[in-house]
Amino acid sequence: MTTQSAQLPASLERTLLDVVRALPSGRVLQVLDFARWLQTQLSLEENEGGKAAQAAMEQEEKAWEQTYNANRDDFRAMARQALADLDAGETLEMVIADGKVKVQ
Repeated sequence: MTTQSAQLPASLERTLLDVVRALPSGRVLQVLDFARWLQTQLSLEENEGGKAAQAAMEQEEKAWEQTYNANRDDFRAMARQALADLDAGETLEMVIADGKVKVQ
Protein backbone atom coordinates (compact mmCIF):
# COMPACT_ATOMS: atom_id res chain seq x y z
CA MET A 1 0.00 0.00 0.00
CA THR A 2 1.12 3.51 -0.62
CA THR A 3 1.26 6.14 2.06
CA GLN A 4 -1.89 7.73 0.70
CA SER A 5 -3.91 4.51 0.75
CA ALA A 6 -2.72 3.85 4.31
CA GLN A 7 -4.29 7.17 5.29
CA LEU A 8 -7.73 6.12 4.05
CA PRO A 9 -10.21 5.32 6.77
CA ALA A 10 -10.62 1.56 6.96
CA SER A 11 -14.34 1.78 6.23
CA LEU A 12 -13.73 3.78 3.05
CA GLU A 13 -11.08 1.32 1.91
CA ARG A 14 -13.43 -1.61 2.57
CA THR A 15 -16.22 0.13 0.66
CA LEU A 16 -13.92 0.73 -2.30
CA LEU A 17 -12.80 -2.91 -2.29
CA ASP A 18 -16.40 -4.13 -2.06
CA VAL A 19 -17.38 -2.01 -5.05
CA VAL A 20 -14.39 -3.18 -7.10
CA ARG A 21 -14.99 -6.83 -6.22
CA ALA A 22 -18.58 -6.54 -7.49
CA LEU A 23 -17.49 -5.22 -10.89
CA PRO A 24 -16.91 -7.30 -14.03
CA SER A 25 -13.20 -7.74 -14.79
CA GLY A 26 -13.28 -5.23 -17.65
CA ARG A 27 -14.61 -2.56 -15.33
CA VAL A 28 -12.01 -3.41 -12.69
CA LEU A 29 -9.32 -2.70 -15.27
CA GLN A 30 -10.98 0.66 -15.96
CA VAL A 31 -10.92 1.49 -12.26
CA LEU A 32 -7.25 0.52 -12.10
CA ASP A 33 -6.46 2.64 -15.16
CA PHE A 34 -8.29 5.61 -13.64
CA ALA A 35 -6.50 5.16 -10.31
CA ARG A 36 -3.15 5.14 -12.08
CA TRP A 37 -4.14 8.31 -13.94
CA LEU A 38 -5.01 9.93 -10.61
CA GLN A 39 -1.55 9.00 -9.34
CA THR A 40 0.03 10.83 -12.27
CA GLN A 41 -2.02 13.89 -11.40
CA LEU A 42 -0.72 13.82 -7.84
CA SER A 43 2.83 13.49 -9.12
CA LEU A 44 2.36 16.53 -11.34
CA GLU A 45 0.93 18.58 -8.49
CA GLU A 46 3.76 17.62 -6.13
CA ASN A 47 6.62 18.32 -8.55
CA GLU A 48 8.33 21.70 -8.58
CA GLY A 49 7.29 22.06 -12.21
CA GLY A 50 3.80 20.97 -11.34
CA LYS A 51 2.23 24.29 -12.24
CA ALA A 52 3.77 24.31 -15.71
CA ALA A 53 2.88 20.67 -16.22
CA GLN A 54 -0.64 21.32 -14.99
CA ALA A 55 -1.00 24.24 -17.42
CA ALA A 56 0.21 22.03 -20.26
CA MET A 57 -2.22 19.32 -19.20
CA GLU A 58 -5.09 21.82 -19.12
CA GLN A 59 -4.14 23.04 -22.60
CA GLU A 60 -4.05 19.45 -23.85
CA GLU A 61 -7.43 18.80 -22.24
CA LYS A 62 -8.90 21.88 -23.93
CA ALA A 63 -7.53 20.78 -27.30
CA TRP A 64 -8.99 17.30 -26.77
CA GLU A 65 -12.36 18.75 -25.82
CA GLN A 66 -12.39 20.89 -28.97
CA THR A 67 -11.49 17.88 -31.10
CA TYR A 68 -14.17 15.79 -29.43
CA ASN A 69 -16.83 18.46 -29.88
CA ALA A 70 -15.91 18.87 -33.55
CA ASN A 71 -16.12 15.08 -34.10
CA ARG A 72 -18.71 14.06 -31.52
CA ASP A 73 -20.81 11.95 -33.90
CA ASP A 74 -17.74 10.03 -35.10
CA PHE A 75 -16.62 9.32 -31.53
CA ARG A 76 -20.10 8.17 -30.55
CA ALA A 77 -20.25 5.86 -33.57
CA MET A 78 -16.88 4.39 -32.59
CA ALA A 79 -18.11 3.88 -29.03
CA ARG A 80 -21.28 2.14 -30.24
CA GLN A 81 -19.18 -0.10 -32.51
CA ALA A 82 -16.79 -0.93 -29.66
CA LEU A 83 -19.69 -1.88 -27.39
CA ALA A 84 -21.23 -3.99 -30.17
CA ASP A 85 -17.88 -5.75 -30.68
CA LEU A 86 -17.62 -6.36 -26.94
CA ASP A 87 -21.17 -7.76 -26.78
CA ALA A 88 -20.42 -10.01 -29.76
CA GLY A 89 -17.26 -11.36 -28.11
CA GLU A 90 -15.08 -9.91 -30.85
CA THR A 91 -12.62 -8.16 -28.56
CA LEU A 92 -9.37 -9.14 -26.90
CA GLU A 93 -8.52 -8.38 -23.29
CA MET A 94 -5.55 -6.08 -22.76
CA VAL A 95 -3.52 -6.47 -19.57
CA ILE A 96 -0.69 -4.32 -18.30
CA ALA A 97 2.08 -6.54 -16.98
CA ASP A 98 5.59 -5.43 -16.15
CA GLY A 99 4.76 -1.99 -17.53
CA LYS A 100 3.83 -3.39 -20.94
CA VAL A 101 0.45 -3.86 -22.59
CA LYS A 102 -0.25 -7.47 -23.48
CA VAL A 103 -3.23 -8.90 -25.36
CA GLN A 104 -4.81 -12.08 -24.05
